[in-house]
Amino acid sequence: MKIIRSDLQRYHEPQLFRITLFDIGVIDLGAPETPVEVELTVYQQGEDFLLNGLVRTDLRLACDRCLGDVLCPVEGAFKVWLVSEIPSALNVDEEEVLVFQSRKQEVELSSIVAGTIYIELPSKTLCREDCKGFCPTCGTDLNTKPCGCVTEETDERWSVLLAIKQQLEE
Repeated sequence: MKIIRSDLQRYHEPQLFRITLFDIGVIDLGAPETPVEVELTVYQQGEDFLLNGLVRTDLRLACDRCLGDVLCPVEGAFKVWLVSEIPSALNVDEEEVLVFQSRKQEVELSSIVAGTIYIELPSKTLCREDCKGFCPTCGTDLNTKPCGCVTEETDERWSVLLAIKQQLEE
């Protein structure tokens, strides 16, 4: 997602950009043609710019338990300074500053937009809170039907205690 300097100077209201995951180099989160909206608000201070961005998309992800499709809305914000040189008085983290010298005519924001999407992904994706997942023995999707497998949930590390229990019961 490239932004042209002359365009930045003309943006007096929030601008809406419609791009795709492919446009920002995201190839591992669903279909490449998945739409992404970026709302960009620009503030100019001399030769420098402050960009406030809001990123929105709906991703089709796989459930972590049953691998079913999950529609996952993602929304996140970013803030980045475009500066001609990094002043010592600027109190921001390094990742929030891009050097954008006055002779440069465009700036690439794809990695910032992609990073915002990755940061906002849920740590666990579930099709529903009570998803039962797959049977570890036969692979049946336990959300659709029960399986006939008999599973013992005993951890081998408890076997010594179980042996003692059996001795006490005899």
